[in-house]
Amino acid sequence: MKRRSETLFDFTLVKMYYHISPEGAEHPIYDIPATGFFDPATLQEALRRSGQTVQAISNALPASFIGTSLCKASLVQLLFVSMYNQLLDMYPDNINYQVEMHGDHAHLGYKIKELRSIHVPTEPEERKAFLLQHWEEYFTNFVTPAIEAIAEAGGLKPDAIWQQFGGQLKMTQDFIAEHLKMPQITEQFLADGKLLAESLDPALFNRRRNPYYLANPRYVENPYKQGEQWLIPSSCCMYDRRENGSKCYTCPRMTNDEREARKCEILATAAAH
Repeated sequence: MKRRSETLFDFTLVKMYYHISPEGAEHPIYDIPATGFFDPATLQEALRRSGQTVQAISNALPASFIGTSLCKASLVQLLFVSMYNQLLDMYPDNINYQVEMHGDHAHLGYKIKELRSIHVPTEPEERKAFLLQHWEEYFTNFVTPAIEAIAEAGGLKPDAIWQQFGGQLKMTQDFIAEHLKMPQITEQFLADGKLLAESLDPALFNRRRNPYYLANPRYVENPYKQGEQWLIPSSCCMYDRRENGSKCYTCPRMTNDEREARKCEILATAAAH
């Protein structure tokens, strides 16, 4: 991907929610080229530094977070393909992995070194062939070996990371449909996302299933806002694997009784304030 992009990309939402942009983090406390994921010593340091920011009790949590950050990189590509018919260069030699503190929590993201892209065909069959070829190259040469390296360094099976991808895609699809208010882009994003989730050979991920495919998404009511639904992720993000950690309210490992007890705590705290 050599050609420099002349398209003016709007990174507002992407930077806010996925922490990916050409500017990168304002005050990163850790910054490495994504090629570092393939160097064992650099990767161990990335896990250690990332884990410190969330008081992780092992490398499992930072491995989960760094692994799913690669899912977010693919979703940013997918979004801009749908919005601009342009494919961003987000190969490891063109992005830096960054960690930035925001009060009591950390943001993990990427700085795009050089903003360049190539045109994506709009004719349906040409578009399909183009995107399938891109995703095959992208996962074969970058994401799949990176996920496997990250998982091994974190003491996890790769599936523990891959299984989160379907929920990440569905969450983004729901957000775009609800907030973007641009039906044509939403429709294109759903179509391009379906291609990613249903047309890629699971062998690209060294799995028996495509990790982006989510057959039966489940939702739970937002305890803070009656009537609003929150997606239950496709797999646990391991956020409880930190000092004094607890499961997220939407954790798929949480039982109905546990979630009801947590809801009562939330409502009691809200009432007290």
